[in-house]
Amino acid sequence: MKKTLSIAVLLLLAQLSFAQYFKLTPKGFVSNDNSDFAVVNVPNAKQKDLYKNVLNAINSMYSNPQKGLSVVEGESISITAYEKEVLPIKLSNGLGKSIRKYDLSYKLTFLFKDGKIRINSPDFEARRHVESTYRGASGWTGDEWVTLKLVKVGKSKLYLFEDDGKVRFEDAYNGLNNHFNTLLKQIMEKSQNINNW
Repeated sequence: MKKTLSIAVLLLLAQLSFAQYFKLTPKGFVSNDNSDFAVVNVPNAKQKDLYKNVLNAINSMYSNPQKGLSVVEGESISITAYEKEVLPIKLSNGLGKSIRKYDLSYKLTFLFKDGKIRINSPDFEARRHVESTYRGASGWTGDEWVTLKLVKVGKSKLYLFEDDGKVRFEDAYNGLNNHFNTLLKQIMEKSQNINNW
């Protein structure tokens, strides 16, 4: 039994070390096979143990996870979270380029079966608060939230993908891919290191 469990843990760790769960597209995050979820195989692991370990990992990583946590006991976990100023984007400011930091609000969902963890593609919003400024003859602008869209909506100039799929802001694209893949990798790794005494 110990040998089988050791092999299962080694296989999972090998899978995690190369983990690129999702990539960002104009339609949102997709897995390597272009679906809206990724599956992590954990041979010989029971559903309830996978659920418990991922839940413990999330509880240890977030400062107040219960605030955004939604669970179906033994079957699924969803965490809704907010991170302030974690996505730097280099934008033109009229005089050159400056870095603006965007907040991320997101939802991660995990579903469990014996030997498998399904991770649904992250649902997110990147935005920043812009304080009022004086614009000369046109007067003061009001405070507002500016959101980074995936594709162009109306006259917005703040979007990530052109109509042909070309990326407009490489730093934002890479930042979002790295942020969510790293976060998911940390949750998966931490769930394997839970001390079940």
